Amino acid sequence: MIKARFTLVNGHYVSFSFEGHSEFDAKGRDIVCAAISALAQHTARMLAEHCGAIVEKGSARLKVELAQPNELSDLLIEELYRSVDNIKSQYPQNLSVEVKINENRHTVVRS
Repeated sequence: MIKARFTLVNGHYVSFSFEGHSEFDAKGRDIVCAAISALAQHTARMLAEHCGAIVEKGSARLKVELAQPNELSDLLIEELYRSVDNIKSQYPQNLSVEVKINENRHTVVRS
């Protein structure tokens, strides 16, 4: 299962990460993995080029962090979240999505 995690602090997205394999089909034929990978990598590239995001890539892993989120980064990450959440509704056994909301030192997690 791919685990997608988004973090909001004081109303701004400050990070997101993807980890794991969807296990929908064999490598090269896995439409869930291909869709998530394309969306996540596109958003990560845009955030790195236009918002100064730090991007870490590894085997079946992508992590993006923003030191100074702004209107553009919030828009890009919100669209990524909506797209990923839509895919999750179609393939709930292959993808989980979690949003961690940290407001005033109180953390709320919605899945």
